[in-house]
Amino acid sequence: MRISIPWVILGLMLPATLFPIVPNFDMVDTPTAVTMPKRAYTMSFTEYDEGGILTKAAIGLHDNIFLGAAFDIEHAIGREDVKMGIPAVIARAKITDGWDNFPLLIAVGYDSIYSHYLPNEVTEENKEKMDTILYGPHLTFTKPVFIGKMEQHFHLGVRMPVQPEYYPHDTSMYFAFDFPMGIFVPIIEFENIYFDHRRLREISTNLGFRFNIFSSLAFEFSFLMIPKRKVNRMLVIEFIHEF
Repeated sequence: MRISIPWVILGLMLPATLFPIVPNFDMVDTPTAVTMPKRAYTMSFTEYDEGGILTKAAIGLHDNIFLGAAFDIEHAIGREDVKMGIPAVIARAKITDGWDNFPLLIAVGYDSIYSHYLPNEVTEENKEKMDTILYGPHLTFTKPVFIGKMEQHFHLGVRMPVQPEYYPHDTSMYFAFDFPMGIFVPIIEFENIYFDHRRLREISTNLGFRFNIFSSLAFEFSFLMIPKRKVNRMLVIEFIHEF
């Protein structure tokens, strides 16, 4: 199927109210509190810096619960030696949608974490934590907000990496905003907000540009920016459908 550029431009210009406004399951590198409908399924491929590929797939067991798996391959593209990650379970359970006069999604889950670890000195011991995929539990809040008669979403949460190694000192907060405008969804995200004022330099400011080209297919171009490190560029392809 060919995509007509004029139709894409027109879609970006149309009011967002003409499109179904649904928060993403994930922001750039942090989860939301959104779950998928029962019998729905999703599969995504994330290409990250240095040729890594993270594959994730999940299925809705209930409107408030989904379960899936993730598998990471470092240096899948390029000349460096390929490193296979340990397959991991991903899951999310939404506790509440909030109240009629105050919608607020709250969810707990277990998901992937891209490690931007920034040590003062690179050693063989801490090198394993740099530019790799970790996994751990999270608690996330998603709040719909309305500005100019358009629906946006604010996301806030806390998470802890526990796989493949347990890093309790790397427990951190994150928050993000998404601004759906038709098929175009810009995202801004702040992560790696550790409970240690000496690690403020590790806070990552991320930007994402998502395009919901079809009802079941989305593309996202993302940039992870942390001080004193090169920008990590990501490409995400996500497919969502129902049985």
